[in-house]
Amino acid sequence: MKSEQDESGSKELGFFLGKITKRSDYVKASKGQYIKTCALFLQKVKRDDKKNPRYGVTASKKIGNAVERNKAKRRIRHAIKEVLPKYGKSGYDYVVIATIKTNKVSWNTVLNDLERAFREIK
Repeated sequence: MKSEQDESGSKELGFFLGKITKRSDYVKASKGQYIKTCALFLQKVKRDDKKNPRYGVTASKKIGNAVERNKAKRRIRHAIKEVLPKYGKSGYDYVVIATIKTNKVSWNTVLNDLERAFREIK
């Protein structure tokens, strides 16, 4: 059985980045706050605990075939591991949704969009 903690999390910051694994948690996040940028959507919802922030990544079939969806999710996962330790708050779940432009824009644009989304979401 998989652990809910991401082993590649940030040990140097003193916590691991948790992953959202249950559909019900994604549904809760969809009813929370959100912000749209050029390359992605960011959703945020408060949990009932004060544990480390968790993240989830989705890409619908609008993005393209499986190869394109997986590429978009890989790019977002990598960006999350750089940005979430700086801007994530304990007790919150964050879901990042890929858009059609996620694979078409440069890596710096994806990174900057995610940072801007984390700064602007309330």
